[in-house]
Amino acid sequence: MLEFYHSLALRLHPVRLLFWVLGAAGIAALAASLFGPETWREEIYNVLAMTVLLWAVLGGSIVHGFAAPLPEAAAGAGRAQRFWIGVQRALLGLFALFVSGLALAVAFATFRAAGMLLQFMGS
Repeated sequence: MLEFYHSLALRLHPVRLLFWVLGAAGIAALAASLFGPETWREEIYNVLAMTVLLWAVLGGSIVHGFAAPLPEAAAGAGRAQRFWIGVQRALLGLFALFVSGLALAVAFATFRAAGMLLQFMGS
């Protein structure tokens, strides 16, 4: 799983600025839907803004968390160095599980936002 996220981070690294722009747009849209005019205070706008913000957080987490080369022990490494590299890989594995859970949550939020948007457009 670490190798998958590392290769994904390397592919997404050239567009990492896009995640910052998406995050800023999500924050601005959320602020506008919370504090803007009364006509902008619809639940659909809040959900869409949060979905954009979640996609930005997910992409940024992958790019910034997994872009560095994965730690590997050298053939002649001592016990302490192998232990430390094992701890680093274990923490990266936990982070990968967290990112996978976040990806599932973002996918669910995206489907919910799309359903709400379709319902809003139909009414």
